[in-house]
Amino acid sequence: MKRNPIGIALIISFIFLIVFSTNAFAAPDAQGRVDKVSFLAAFIIGLLYYLAQSPWLANLSFTVFYRPLIAGTLVGIVLGQPAQGVAIGATINVFYLGFISAGGSLPGDPSLAGYLGTALVIGSHLNPGAALALAAPVGLLGNFAWSIKMSFCSRIPAIADKLAEKGDIWGVARTDYLYSQPFLFLLYGVPAMILLYLGVPLVSAGVQWIQINAAWVIQGMIVASGMLTALGIAINLKILLQKDVWPFFFISFIIASMAEGNVNFFMFAIIGVAFAYLFVFYGHYENNDQPATFENVTRKSPGLLSRWDVFASYWRWLFFSHSTYNWERLQGLGFAHSMAPIIRKLYKKQEDIRAALKRHLVFFNTEPDFGGIIHGTIIAMEEDRAAGAEISDDDINKVKTSLMGPLAGIGDSIIQGIIVPVFLIIGIGIATDGKMGMSQGNMLGPIFYLVTFAAFLWTFTWWIYNLGYRKGQSAAVEILSSKMLNRIIEGVPIVGSFLMGLLAANFVKVSTPVVFSIGGTNFAIQSIVNQIMPNILSLLLILLIWFLITKRNAKPTLILFGIIVIGILGAIPLFWGIDPVGQVVRVGLLG
Repeated sequence: MKRNPIGIALIISFIFLIVFSTNAFAAPDAQGRVDKVSFLAAFIIGLLYYLAQSPWLANLSFTVFYRPLIAGTLVGIVLGQPAQGVAIGATINVFYLGFISAGGSLPGDPSLAGYLGTALVIGSHLNPGAALALAAPVGLLGNFAWSIKMSFCSRIPAIADKLAEKGDIWGVARTDYLYSQPFLFLLYGVPAMILLYLGVPLVSAGVQWIQINAAWVIQGMIVASGMLTALGIAINLKILLQKDVWPFFFISFIIASMAEGNVNFFMFAIIGVAFAYLFVFYGHYENNDQPATFENVTRKSPGLLSRWDVFASYWRWLFFSHSTYNWERLQGLGFAHSMAPIIRKLYKKQEDIRAALKRHLVFFNTEPDFGGIIHGTIIAMEEDRAAGAEISDDDINKVKTSLMGPLAGIGDSIIQGIIVPVFLIIGIGIATDGKMGMSQGNMLGPIFYLVTFAAFLWTFTWWIYNLGYRKGQSAAVEILSSKMLNRIIEGVPIVGSFLMGLLAANFVKVSTPVVFSIGGTNFAIQSIVNQIMPNILSLLLILLIWFLITKRNAKPTLILFGIIVIGILGAIPLFWGIDPVGQVVRVGLLG
């Protein structure tokens, strides 16, 4: 199995830079402020941002390093403020919990919001509670880079086609990263470096001016950040609030509200799993007594491939599935790359090699983790074909075409829509002690997410890849028709809904400091509302946004800017309120 020297060199380089970079900020001024990011720090953060978009991190790019919880932590480490970076990244990540790449369900790039947004907040000394109001619009810039990437990479498969005509197996494989990755570094890494190096002083100066001349705007950004989290949660609820699982969201929300934020996210996850188990196995699930719909049989292999050959294919798919993702063939080149060691092992004649490369360079797209069963199935078919079985190119393409859609739907819903957010919610809860706007975060949160999700991802993806090979075409049938998959599909949304209620009660903040006086007695509106139900304003906001998105097809981008405008305008001091020491002061409608 070939090792990839480029990937290894990049990983070692960025680890070295993070560990040994110090004094990333310029020296503090007379007021103790540090308002400029050094060139070294800007370079490291730009490199990290590129790596979060790259194939070099064994499928942990999109699933882990792309997420603001991890991005904020890494930026905090580089800038010498790790605890603050954790807190800021966790806050930003609540907004992007509903991000699913297949649907583009949230505007912008969570990774850019995490890396660039966290650096701007730390560099400008903005209150971490206001981080989301700054980072969310920054993330919108990523839309432009995404379109450019998809268009540029559409030209690369044509190069692979020419190499396939020559029967150049490793030439086709190298095409998957040789042309795309230098371009993507220029597209993602270099602009991020420039924006950081030049942008932090400008943002810092702007924040200082606002603090002196219109301090209520900062309060408005804090208000808007507390409301923006409702958008991320509402988008997740679009997936989760289906069928009979919606009560679990409200149960969790009410319990967490009554506890006034003093809850343990990890323990809530355990309770959610227990609820799901009881609901699926003893309550709602109707097929417990039905026999299995498929016999548990194992395909008889002709013995042309070893386990290490299959792993060599899996390893390449794990790293390079989206290396040259493009409008024309999406994951087509990545699929051909993963088949390179199989083709080399099975076929010796040039015409057979050319034919194999061509049939795997066609359009392909599925959820890369769950969809790995397709690769295993195709490897089994290729092995049987090489052993003399009557399997045509059309037979292989039909299997790929028929399976990639259903497995993409299941994979996107379960992996991206539920499992990733569940792991993230627990990590965010640990990082912030379950409280919105923390100035210092707990490093155990991002470590928990990184370690546990990586262990799950690598174990699951290899198991399902190898399952496809061992069982051949029957593997997907067994998976799609199994009672266990149905139970998982039934149970996982319960856990997600339960944890989402917990997150909503702790991170969505809508309140009013306004008081009114009757006969010399002051009445605080928020206290009256809390007597009806704690956090009821937050719940109503979430349900309103959920309604607008699901029933009125409102664009999340418009809601994003609408919330920011409402939050800032709502902080204008036009009303009377009482400050923490009991003094009557001017306040905004929202606070």
